[in-house]
Amino acid sequence: MKRREFLKVLLTGFLAPGLGFITPFRPKKYDFYFAQLVYGKGLQWNPRPGVARSLARILNQRTSIPSSPERVEIRLNNPQLFFYPFLYFSGEDEFEPFSEKEIIRLRRWFDAGGFMLVDDALAEPGSGFDQSFQRELKRIFPEAKLTRLPSDHTVFQSYYLLDKVVGRKAGVPYLSGINRGDLTVLIYSQNDLGGAIDRSGENFRYPVEPGGEAQREMAIRLFVNIILYALTANYKKDLIHIPFISERRKRTLR
Repeated sequence: MKRREFLKVLLTGFLAPGLGFITPFRPKKYDFYFAQLVYGKGLQWNPRPGVARSLARILNQRTSIPSSPERVEIRLNNPQLFFYPFLYFSGEDEFEPFSEKEIIRLRRWFDAGGFMLVDDALAEPGSGFDQSFQRELKRIFPEAKLTRLPSDHTVFQSYYLLDKVVGRKAGVPYLSGINRGDLTVLIYSQNDLGGAIDRSGENFRYPVEPGGEAQREMAIRLFVNIILYALTANYKKDLIHIPFISERRKRTLR
């Protein structure tokens, strides 16, 4: 199932593999729900507690996408997983392996059109979270490998035109992803995107290094682009959009 079809069936229900026909329980007030993967022990899964509300505020202010301010906390064994085409997976520390049943459910979710953003909140390649994620990725996609997303990937022009990859930190100057055909179904950020936008009240919770507030703005724009890509996939690659993108690039460079 293509991602756009996944989004459409959310309104009417769909046949989830092994679960039968499921009808939506969610109100139709919002077009975007921030679903976050719950895993591990305690609050291990929740290193940036304010990221969902902060992101909703940004999307509602900057785009025309009505976004829910409430985070959806979802475990892999929850049948309602299949209601959410976007899933955020973040952490700082090493975590226990998923069960075989959970791996199978994740594969089915991706097959149904799901998109996952993985965010290393520690922002240190080789960290406990990074190693654990890489381990689980091999189990979920045994025939695929993370690849560096090229600078002309649709995610860098889905809303803003971007030429930098940053987060709370700027240690890894690229995004990695898992591709299926011409679609990227998983994007991996190793710079702590969530930490760059997380708020405590009206203030941002964490400093951004080394570029300060200018870097934070770039991280915000990248997060917005990733959400737009998750919702619209490669529509900006359609021929009709190419002249508009080229013109915007010219204006940006002036």
